[in-house]
Formats: sequence, structure tokens, C-alpha cells
Amino acid sequence: MEKKYKVAGYVKNALLWKNRNPEEMIRYNRNYFEQQFQDDDEAELVDVYIDVTGNKETYKRPEMVRLLRDITLGKINLIYARTAGYIAANAYELCYLMMFIFEQDQRVDLFTEDPVYQFNTIDDYDNQIEELRRMATNYCTLYKDEYLDWKEKLVKKIAEIS
Repeated sequence: MEKKYKVAGYVKNALLWKNRNPEEMIRYNRNYFEQQFQDDDEAELVDVYIDVTGNKETYKRPEMVRLLRDITLGKINLIYARTAGYIAANAYELCYLMMFIFEQDQRVDLFTEDPVYQFNTIDDYDNQIEELRRMATNYCTLYKDEYLDWKEKLVKKIAEIS
């Protein structure tokens, strides 16, 4: 039986991990997500995407680009991250990313474990998905040229790995 959610576990760690033991960090995060979803009847962990980078721009994070490619291919419909800061480094990157996700053919949900800044479009408290859509649409309408430039760079990066 196919599960309702095809999950991408996502982590963005700071560049300082390159000077530590990145293999240990990667192993830890993979294990964390595998344990989160091992007994979940509705969700299947498809892959864990881990960026170790100082880049704030989504299209400069190779694993986020791979995750977004997998969304465009229909392999993922839930992004699960431990903090909202992993999803986007700032407000405009969040708006651009949300807009890109909302432009896809299928619904993609977001979930973070942040107690204060939690994304949870699965339970959709306070109509969160529509509020994110409204925010992204309003921002990307105001900064249409910038969004289209960002999107063009992202699509190019996606095409490079396809």
C-alpha cells in the first residue's frame, strides 16, 4: 500500500562542519530521520538531503536543489526539517522557495519541529498553507523580476543534475 506522504528529510548545517567530521554529522542526521519515520503508517522517508554550506541562496545549496528536483519529479510531497532555519536563510528566500513549491502540480507540505516558528501544513493550524501561499504570492508579485531571476537560476541548477 502506498503511503500518503513521501518525505524528504532536510538539513542545512553551517560550513564549519567541513572542518569537523561531516561523515559523523551525515550519519547522525540520516539515522535521526530513519527513526522518525520507521513506524509511521502514513509516511515513507524517501531520502535525506544534507547541505553543508554557508550559502544562503537556495539554488547554491546542492542538496536542496536535488530535493526540489525530486519534488518536480513527484518523488516528494513533504519536506521535514528540524528547524525553519534549515528551509530558508531569510524571508525572501522563503518566499521564493514557497512560490516555487506552490507552482508545482502536486501539493507539497512542510513540517518543522520548531516550537516557536513551526511550519505544519499537514495539520494546517490557522490555515497555514494558505497564509504561506498568500505571503509568497504577495512578495513575488512585488519583486517579480527578482523572483524570475532566482527561479531561472534554480531551474538551471535542477537541469544540471537531471
